[in-house]
Amino acid sequence: MIYSSEADLVPFLKGLVKSLFPYAKANEVDLKYVSDIKKQVLMYQPFLLSQSLIQLVCNIINLLPPKSKIEVRILYSIDNQSLHIEIENSNLNLIRVNEVTSRTIYSFEGCPLLNGTQYNMVIPLHHNIFNPDPELQINKNTDNLPQFYKEVQKRLRSHFTQTEKLIASLEQNRPKEAAFMQRINALIRVNMENENFDTDALCKAMSLSRTQLFRRLKSLIQQAPANYIKIIRLQRAKELLETTDLTVGEVVFRTGFQTLSHFTNIFQKQYGILPSVFRRSNNSATNG
Repeated sequence: MIYSSEADLVPFLKGLVKSLFPYAKANEVDLKYVSDIKKQVLMYQPFLLSQSLIQLVCNIINLLPPKSKIEVRILYSIDNQSLHIEIENSNLNLIRVNEVTSRTIYSFEGCPLLNGTQYNMVIPLHHNIFNPDPELQINKNTDNLPQFYKEVQKRLRSHFTQTEKLIASLEQNRPKEAAFMQRINALIRVNMENENFDTDALCKAMSLSRTQLFRRLKSLIQQAPANYIKIIRLQRAKELLETTDLTVGEVVFRTGFQTLSHFTNIFQKQYGILPSVFRRSNNSATNG
């Protein structure tokens, strides 16, 4: 059972942020806590709130390039009816990187900044208890999917989980390399629609030479940067075909491929199925 507590939230949040200072420093990220509020007693669930805040801040730290900044602020709303927790980062717009907030129990609303991102959580001051959003419980049962679609889905998913498993493994033994891969992934995703985002652009964003980037990626994932960018684009294309009503042409535009024919050829070569067929099978599965 998750217990609630009526207590001063300010020192609790301050302590959580300070506990992450060593992790941020190890990743060359400057993490700060800022608040003029000295005390605010309210009813909340310490375990769930701490889990969500730590998860969010660590996700951001993992994705940011060196010399970035994160500022955690606590302030009242204009009408003094709620308390706001703001987490702002510099150097990278993470608004399209769903992984930042996907595992947090409490919901954070993100908004892009000129050179960064801000995540905001609102805590009502006059409710008896601050509860997580009940809609966060997602039903992932896929037993009603046709067998053909489940096989296609399984084949595609197996490829993309390899990188996730690698990062999870690196986090245990080589956290700096895990952070490196997270940053690579974030940069590619942020520039997904830009067809000119290539190896040179990635090198510039990572402040590495082509040789340095090639050697480091090759040692971790056995792939050259150009091929890895293509794989991440294909992953996003698969997700759009699987979860939206976009046409194949619209997906091509959203994922930075230069032409429809080029995208079709590499998708079929990589997975043995045409993107149009995969989209139809997905529609049949969700509509039937």
